[in-house]
Amino acid sequence: MLSHVVPEIEMRCKAELVYEINRIKRERHAVILGHNYMEPVLFHTALDCQGDSLELSRIAASADAEVIVFCGVRFVAETASILSPD
Repeated sequence: MLSHVVPEIEMRCKAELVYEINRIKRERHAVILGHNYMEPVLFHTALDCQGDSLELSRIAASADAEVIVFCGVRFVAETASILSPD
């Protein structure tokens, strides 16, 4: 899926990172939300939900997870925190 966008060497280099992210995500009962402008390898492999700022804030508000990791700009995470204070 990413071969036309990301060089194979970059995907291989990030494979271990993605593996660790997914391991920790399971261990911590976390959900990872990512903004559309993230770098392609992590965007397509480590995230549970992708979208724009408003959509991700809404998803965060209804997420059933112990930990919410928000990959985006700070103000979006602050909006999600307001919508989901716990």
